[in-house]
Amino acid sequence: MVGERIRKIREEKGLSVPEFAKRVGIPELRIREIEEGKIDPCEATLVYISKLFGVDFHWLKEGKEEVIRVS
Repeated sequence: MVGERIRKIREEKGLSVPEFAKRVGIPELRIREIEEGKIDPCEATLVYISKLFGVDFHWLKEGKEEVIRVS
């Protein structure tokens, strides 16, 4: 689930939900809903998160392999 992968990134970076939401530029409630699997983020949000935190977009979106860090 994409929400689980987003939570993993957030926790690995040591960010609270409010801190993560501020860095990503979306409301805290939306981050909580994504992490809980209630909603899916749009593709533009996934692209932004992947670039901001240096993770592979395809891993973030599909989770088919282990997390891939990009430079």
